[in-house]
Amino acid sequence: SYADMYGPTVGDVVTLGDCGLQICIEKDYTVYGDECKFGGGKSIREGMGQQTGATADQALDTVITNALIVDAVSGIIKADIGIKGTHIVGIGKAGNPDMMDGVTPGMIVGNTTEVIAGEKLI
Repeated sequence: SYADMYGPTVGDVVTLGDCGLQICIEKDYTVYGDECKFGGGKSIREGMGQQTGATADQALDTVITNALIVDAVSGIIKADIGIKGTHIVGIGKAGNPDMMDGVTPGMIVGNTTEVIAGEKLI
């Protein structure tokens, strides 16, 4: 199912650990059909999810894909987390803006970007 491959989306309920506390996803910044996914034959590869020719300065150093974020201000969201150096520089949709819809400005994935799968992680 969708949640097994890409993690929960808007309206899905997630139980936190073994405490019985449940949360409901309020926002999903990933774009259905254009989610970043790493692995054999998945979307994060050069020319698809990775922007061809993006320099290290333009691309994220690290991206955590399809992560579940619980924040007191923003709410409970599913998004990609973009990291440059030691700072989180973006929460939204990462990828290749030449090929993918809805990529958040500044969250370009290049061939220098380390990808961490965040599906099923909080």
